[in-house]
Amino acid sequence: MIKGIPIPPMPAVVQHMQTELGKAEPDIRNAAYIVSQDIGLTVAVLKMVNSPLFGLRRKAESVEEAVGLIGLRQLSNLVTALSVRSLLKGDTQTLGRFFDTSAKRSYAMTRMAKATKTVDVGLAQMFGLFCDVGITLLSSRFPNYLQTLKVANIDPERSFTQIEQDAHNTDHALMGAMMAKSWQLPDTVALAIRLHHDYAVFLDPKVPRDVSRLIALGLVAEVAIQRFARLHSTVEWVKGGDYVAGALVLSPDEVEEWIEQIVEDFAVGID
Repeated sequence: MIKGIPIPPMPAVVQHMQTELGKAEPDIRNAAYIVSQDIGLTVAVLKMVNSPLFGLRRKAESVEEAVGLIGLRQLSNLVTALSVRSLLKGDTQTLGRFFDTSAKRSYAMTRMAKATKTVDVGLAQMFGLFCDVGITLLSSRFPNYLQTLKVANIDPERSFTQIEQDAHNTDHALMGAMMAKSWQLPDTVALAIRLHHDYAVFLDPKVPRDVSRLIALGLVAEVAIQRFARLHSTVEWVKGGDYVAGALVLSPDEVEEWIEQIVEDFAVGID
């Protein structure tokens, strides 16, 4: 079944950026040159870098200036995420919802990671952007997948991924983790994607701390997105929300304050 679901190949620009990032002394100018060869990507990068997502005090006028402001690693993450947009195929409405949600999730997680210092900002940003990429892969493979999503989003007992497995013999967390591995994303991100609907991770000492914290930050972002959409409850928060405060070393009141702050940010606009 899994072999019948194509995973988009990693684009050359992403490969080149990862190669540059992996050098002992990465060259910022060379990285900027790699991105600048694609006009569309350049425009998209500058639009994103100059958005409230990064909260820069001054706007970047070029990719080289952008990398100087946000750093090479975050530029690489951004290029990777934007490349996904150009490769994914499927229903326009489903893709639009995915891109909007992933942008909001990445913003929320990045903002919290910067402020709380609970997890690396780059990991939070990348997980936020890639977390649900498997949904787009499954929706393009199974004509009835959107019905499965509707069931998974309201079932208070079964795990989201178990509902997908029962219906399709695979799930979006597995497919997303496979794509993350294929694209050579950090192992921490790939594992967090694989486990992000398995809330037993919060009780398992063998699960790396950064993985459980990424999943916790993702839950906070998820409930904030739902509240912003005036959906005042989410079964994922019911299933895993009790573990969030402990995982992030925050009080329940502090978690609630973060949710309210992120909702306010969404109202102002992050694009």
